[in-house]
Amino acid sequence: MRKSIERIIEEKLKLEELVVEILSDAAYAERFISKPNNNRCPSMYKLLDFIRERKDIGFYDRPKLILRATPRQMTRYGLAIDILLMIEKDISDDPNLDRKLMWLRANRFKWTKLGRFFGFHRTTIKRRYETLLDKLCIKLKNNFDNLDKIFN
Repeated sequence: MRKSIERIIEEKLKLEELVVEILSDAAYAERFISKPNNNRCPSMYKLLDFIRERKDIGFYDRPKLILRATPRQMTRYGLAIDILLMIEKDISDDPNLDRKLMWLRANRFKWTKLGRFFGFHRTTIKRRYETLLDKLCIKLKNNFDNLDKIFN
């Protein structure tokens, strides 16, 4: 049977929302990934972190709260990188610019700030983002048979 136009549009919007959610979740998870450090630095130059107890003279320092990304966020981070790498010459004229645009928008930059960064008007950047997202979702749908297995 032929799919109705409403069902096709509904599936397309659902896929676009899912891609945007994956990218934003990956951008959020990136904050929790440990930063690179210089392992060649001798340990005597590294600062010592210690906790004083209440009975000691001096201040009582609470240990730092260390947040970690969940396994779901890390899998979405890897999936987001794969999605961004799918942006190639067949989808856009300048893939590097469009990858940056997708990632910065996932980091919740405003359209005006993105427009200034890329040297375009905010509506031009928004239109470019929407057309890129549309083409990317079409490519995702054509490349994968069962998207439910990938995105769950």
